[in-house]
Amino acid sequence: MEIDLEKGISFKIEGELGKYQTLPIDALVKIAQSFQNLILSIAKNDVSSEDAIDFNNFKIELADFKKGSAIPSFIYTPRIQHTISDYHEQRNIVNSKLTQILSIADKGDYKQIKDYYPSSNNRNDIVENLYEFTHSFKGSPITIFDDENLSLNFKIKKFKPEVKKNLITKITNVVEEKIEHSAIARVKVTTKGKKSSNKIEEIISEKGHSISYSPDILNINEKQYILFYPLRCSFEKEKDYYVIKNELIDIIATGLTIEEAERNFNEEFDFLYTRLNQLDNSKLSPRIQNIKTAINLFVKEVN
Repeated sequence: MEIDLEKGISFKIEGELGKYQTLPIDALVKIAQSFQNLILSIAKNDVSSEDAIDFNNFKIELADFKKGSAIPSFIYTPRIQHTISDYHEQRNIVNSKLTQILSIADKGDYKQIKDYYPSSNNRNDIVENLYEFTHSFKGSPITIFDDENLSLNFKIKKFKPEVKKNLITKITNVVEEKIEHSAIARVKVTTKGKKSSNKIEEIISEKGHSISYSPDILNINEKQYILFYPLRCSFEKEKDYYVIKNELIDIIATGLTIEEAERNFNEEFDFLYTRLNQLDNSKLSPRIQNIKTAINLFVKEVN
């Protein structure tokens, strides 16, 4: 069974926030806004990018406020923006994912988010918004229930900062410093005894070129991936962090050292490959199906 936001869900807020069977306006605004952000995050990451989508159809509205503690109720907006795609079907996708996410919050096993969102970009967005939502209640006990089916309810457990940190992949925005005649150089290093000399043999225009990380074997713990051909990734440094990125399979890894960045990249690759091949394509969006196809094209064997 799944939550249906078209019919409505309610938040039973107890503890300090709900003890007078009222809710301060600033608390209501923060709760509603963080919930709205979570809904929009799910829509952006789970509804196929191939569909025509209007995110205004995923706005929520306050539909009721009950006593018995503070119990605000929310529904999808009835102010529909029609597109060529079926907004009912898109809303059902979001309802299904929201049910899964609230089930995780009910168990308090937030590490499971990585199973549903193996891609680091998607996972970061969901984790950030879910964390803000669970913390919008300021520690007060909260139960979320379906207005049509009261047996479908979720008691939200604490989302610890250290768990959030482990789920987030740091993504840095690499800003190119505008330097006139910036270029990449091929340098020949000659060593004689304790002395070494550097000689620039070739200068290549920076435009359209970059340094790359191109492994054809990836070692992760006791596992080894043999690839059909090198997996070419961009390799950059942003302030104190080294950044390795492959846009085709949607992996971004960072580290304070080159070795740490490579290790994190390999671990992300291992998790993505393993998890996607555990899931049937019917459970994956078209975009994630494409990532699964691409990563499988690279892997020759796993030892």
